[in-house]
Amino acid sequence: MTSQKIKSGSGFNEAGITTSASPVGVSGTLAGDITRSAVPADGYRYSTNPTFGVLSAGAATVELVAAVPNRQIEVLNYTFVSDSPTTVTWKSNTTAISGGMTFGLNGGATVNDDEASLRTNVGEALKITNSAGNINGHFAYRVV
Repeated sequence: MTSQKIKSGSGFNEAGITTSASPVGVSGTLAGDITRSAVPADGYRYSTNPTFGVLSAGAATVELVAAVPNRQIEVLNYTFVSDSPTTVTWKSNTTAISGGMTFGLNGGATVNDDEASLRTNVGEALKITNSAGNINGHFAYRVV
């Protein structure tokens, strides 16, 4: 295998996948499998599309997304409402990744961003701690 990545003056070849651009658009040929190892390393996301989850927790710490070896979990957005006064903290396993957010009866939060608002440590689960009552809502995340 050659270390040369330029196939021609207008193309890019990485692991058997060739993409080229022309004045009227982009054309491509898939000659092999697309895998994470075929993409240049740092700076590229493992997952670009979000996954959606239900956010529901009583007075406890709840795992929302299981740990993924060698990857981080980014929270893109979330919405939840509490049925009683409470303090909510997002966690990377046991480490807080947000400050304690205090809410009154029927209080809640909505965060919506195209970029990560919270991120776990590498290889750790995404959890949330609710101090009292119940919180319910939803969230979107991606694995990077």
